[in-house]
Amino acid sequence: MMISDLGFLHLNSAGAINRASELLNLVKDIKPGELALASELCVSGYENLGDEFENELIANLKNVLPTGAFLGFTHFSGSFNEFVLLNGDKEIHKQKKTILFTPNLEQDKFKAGKVEDINLFEICGVKIGVLICFELRFTELWEKLKGADIILVPSLWGKGRKRHFEVLCEALALQNRCYVIACSDKDLKFGAVFKPNGDIVKSSKFEPNLASEFKKSLGIIE
Repeated sequence: MMISDLGFLHLNSAGAINRASELLNLVKDIKPGELALASELCVSGYENLGDEFENELIANLKNVLPTGAFLGFTHFSGSFNEFVLLNGDKEIHKQKKTILFTPNLEQDKFKAGKVEDINLFEICGVKIGVLICFELRFTELWEKLKGADIILVPSLWGKGRKRHFEVLCEALALQNRCYVIACSDKDLKFGAVFKPNGDIVKSSKFEPNLASEFKKSLGIIE
């Protein structure tokens, strides 16, 4: 299934059980071809609810996510903060958070993944990359995702640094001339799709040729 639409999901409930239920209800409405991003640790926050809860949540998401629809989010996976991208009932990409945010004591909650595992992957020829929250601040990681068509940024960002989040996501989209989907759902509640031409919207059609058209308008390519 090709990717045709881009967007994000926000949860409004309090408590992990309620948030899990809300997420499942929202996921049912993702359309085939739509890629929806939920925030970092969207259900649990920093509370480790255990492998049984997490495994059941993912199994339930696979059961309700429509065939051909895409959902990205992060969750506790053992000792790691792990991003998962689902396509229907299939797990098509996993990636562990590599740079932990020490002011929130993430190093006491998680092990760090390997930076070398941050790489582009493809879905039907569409190149996709992932930066999890704090990783967004490290431009050396942007270099690893050069050539991306879409970059996903699931986050649990601080409200006091909202402007940082917006500026970094916009710069990432313009620098790589790609789509960036950003979603933060606790403390800072923010979601947007940053387009290759600089537009910032709540949702967007995925137009593979938009980046090339933008480069032509700048004289970067003929």
